[in-house]
Amino acid sequence: MPKKVVKSRASDVDAGTHDDRLYDKAFHPWRAKLRKMLLPIVRSETPWLAAMQKRIRTPTLDTYFVWTANLGTHTFFMIFLPLLVWFGNAGLGRSIACLTAFGVFWSGFFKDFMCLPRPLSPPVHRLTMSPSAALEYGFPSTHSTNSISVALYMVAMACESDLPPQSPARMACIIGSFVYAVSVVFGRIYCGMHSITDVIGGTLLAYVLFWVQWTFKDQFNEMFLSDSYFVFLSIPFCLILVGLHVCFMGVCIGLFPGSWLCYRSEYCTLGLSTAATSHYSSIVALIVILIKVILGVAILFIWRMACKRACYVILPPIYRVFNLPHRKFEIGARYAWMPCFCLVWLLN
Repeated sequence: MPKKVVKSRASDVDAGTHDDRLYDKAFHPWRAKLRKMLLPIVRSETPWLAAMQKRIRTPTLDTYFVWTANLGTHTFFMIFLPLLVWFGNAGLGRSIACLTAFGVFWSGFFKDFMCLPRPLSPPVHRLTMSPSAALEYGFPSTHSTNSISVALYMVAMACESDLPPQSPARMACIIGSFVYAVSVVFGRIYCGMHSITDVIGGTLLAYVLFWVQWTFKDQFNEMFLSDSYFVFLSIPFCLILVGLHVCFMGVCIGLFPGSWLCYRSEYCTLGLSTAATSHYSSIVALIVILIKVILGVAILFIWRMACKRACYVILPPIYRVFNLPHRKFEIGARYAWMPCFCLVWLLN
C-alpha cells in the first residue's frame, strides 16, 4: 500500500473555499442549491466583520475573547464536566455532557453537510489558539451551539430550584450563564472565526438541543435509576453515530453505562455525594478535595493520551480489513474524545 502523504497546513486551502463546480459535482442538486443560497450571505458578511474588527479591536479585548473561546472547547468540558460529577451534581453533569456531545455531533454534521466557509482572512483577522481552525467549515458555530445550550440549561435549572428569586446564588448562576454565553458567542464574531449567520445557526441548533434535553430530563435521568439494561443500547447507537460523524460519542459510550453501574455501587454513590467529606475536619476535607481534583484531572489527561495512542495503532488495521467508511483525503485527527467517563465514575 502506498504511503499516505499529508500536506502541510500552510498548503491547505481553507475549508469551503474551493471552486463552486467542485461542490456542484459532489453534492445532490438540492443540497448544492441550499449551499448556493447561503453562500452569498456568508460571503457578504466578510467586509462588515473586517470593518467591525478595525473599529473596536483593542489588545485587552483580543486577550479576553481569545481566552474565553477556550470555554467552548473540548479541553474545558473535559475538565468542567467531571468536576460537576465528582462534587455532587451527577445529574447536571450528565445532562450537560449529553448537550455538548450532541451539540458537537450535530453542528459538525451540518458543517460537513453545508460545506460553508468561515469569514475570509484577509481581510478578516482570525484570532485563535487553534491553528487548524481554517480546516473546519463555518456553519453552524459549534462554540455557539454548546455555550448557549449549556447557558439555557443552567438558567432553567436556577429558575426551577427552590432558591428565592432574589437569592445571590440564583442571580449569580443566571448572570454567570449570560456572561458566559455572550463572551463565547460574540467572541467568535470578534475573533473573525465565524460569521453572524454561523452564530445564528448555532443558536437555533442550541435551542432545539436544550428543548429536547429539558423536556425529557426526567425520562433521561430515570434511564440510569431503573433496573432495565436498556441503557447499554447506547453503545451500539453511539458507534453507529460515529459512522456519520466522528466526534464526542466516546464520552456517551462511557457516560451512560458508567452512570447506570455507578448507581448500583454503594462506594461509587458515596463518592459522588458532597456529604462524603462532611465527617472530616475542614482542613482534611480541603486536602481530600484538592487531591480529588488534581489526581482526577491528571488521570483524565493521561487516559486520553493513552487511548489516543492506542487508537492510532488499533483502528487503522480494523478500518482497512473491514473497509469501514472514512473520509477520503482527510488529515489525520489531532483531537480525540475518548470514553473517559467510565474512568470518571471509578475515580470516586
